[in-house]
Amino acid sequence: MTTDRRPRPLVLLVTAAFALAALVVPASARPAAAATTRVGAASTDWAWFDSAVGQVQIYRDFERGFNYTTWQQTAAYQRHPNAPANDYSFKILPQRLLDPADPIRARLRDFIATTPKNIILTNHHEPDWDYKYLKTYTPDQYRRAMVVLANMVRAQNAADGGTRRTSVILMDVSFSGYWVLPPSEWWPTDARDGGHVDLIAGDIYALPHATNTPCCPPGYTDGIKWQKPSYILSFLRNFAVANNTPWAISEIGYLEDVNNPDRKAAALRDAVAYAKANGAQHISYFDAVGPRADWRLRWSTPVGTASKTSKAVLAWKAAVATP
Repeated sequence: MTTDRRPRPLVLLVTAAFALAALVVPASARPAAAATTRVGAASTDWAWFDSAVGQVQIYRDFERGFNYTTWQQTAAYQRHPNAPANDYSFKILPQRLLDPADPIRARLRDFIATTPKNIILTNHHEPDWDYKYLKTYTPDQYRRAMVVLANMVRAQNAADGGTRRTSVILMDVSFSGYWVLPPSEWWPTDARDGGHVDLIAGDIYALPHATNTPCCPPGYTDGIKWQKPSYILSFLRNFAVANNTPWAISEIGYLEDVNNPDRKAAALRDAVAYAKANGAQHISYFDAVGPRADWRLRWSTPVGTASKTSKAVLAWKAAVATP
């Protein structure tokens, strides 16, 4: 789940610089197109989502600790035992993974052995938020612990022929330069950290404006400062290009525009098109309520109406149904 905390005062020169950088990356520098860009979702109300949208191509789930011995015990498996793909994160303190004597390492190794052979695994998604507000570990500890996880995953793949991968998932504000550290501080490299992970991913949200106000109840915005998918996704994509790595959108969220009932659905179609055109491994919609806004797909017209056939639901359902 995204923390969606963005500083409100933005420096115009910095914004312009990043916008220009997004425009000048040559087409030849694009990551190679994924064989298939999977379209998926994260949700805190899977019963509603499954009824409205149906099966997706990849399921984004997370736990707030590391609470299971096997994959089959997880809530993610229990909800969707036949998921075609999974993007899954848990939380183990990096210092524990760096300690060869800590029994958590054996537990994690055994857990990985029970996971689907094509799963994507992450420890502590949004470590950039953790670092600013919790200070429970450092970027160096995080990177080296991710290398430990990646090595475990590769060892299991070698044992059973799996294609499991590991990812680092950061907030959009890190990629766009508005957070405390640049994304490179969280990205393991062979030269610096003795290993690497398989892809970089982001939790990407269009800035809410005037939401939770008389004009715009939860789930809605007045449309001012609307950000196109090609803009908000470009920072993540450009980081992937610069680091020659596959990339993915672990979460994306948009609000309904009270002045334009077609705008959110159109943005979702454009986001999927951008992801596919630029080789993203997957893109998952965040069908949940975050700290600053209600991003769920259900909101429709008249304003405040919830529907399983909202324009946003139909847009995501169509995207999921497209190979």
